Amino acid sequence: MPNGGLDEWDIARRGLRSISSPEIKSFWDGYIAHRRPVLIEHGSLYSRWRRVSDDLVISLYLTNRSVGLFVRGQRGERYRTTLNRLSGHEPQLGEALGASLSGYVGCCYLTNLPLPVTDPGSWPQAYAWLEEQEEFYHRVLNDLLKIP
Repeated sequence: MPNGGLDEWDIARRGLRSISSPEIKSFWDGYIAHRRPVLIEHGSLYSRWRRVSDDLVISLYLTNRSVGLFVRGQRGERYRTTLNRLSGHEPQLGEALGASLSGYVGCCYLTNLPLPVTDPGSWPQAYAWLEEQEEFYHRVLNDLLKIP
């Protein structure tokens, strides 16, 4: 893991308890109600997707210990395909987003906010951060990739 950070895909069994399916649903329902009404799709239990173009989405996710987002291709597209397509926009895109294209294998431009998602008291902070980052990523991707 880069910089000794947490493995965000491993739901920790120590320290924080796992987050339940009903809690995850409540979190996403709350997030969708909180943010401005822009189409967001169901990615998986842990994620929601904001489409940027036909072949690019912003994947918002949660674990029991953080919320975050990264850029990915359409459903079924391999990470390497997305990585290769986006590498033509480096280093400008990475600098603009403040994130590394390949800093975390499998997730282009991953960034996250560590907080205990198992505590609903942390959700307002998570919602505000996710919405700000979602809008920022969408704007930067549209501007630098020249998406209409």
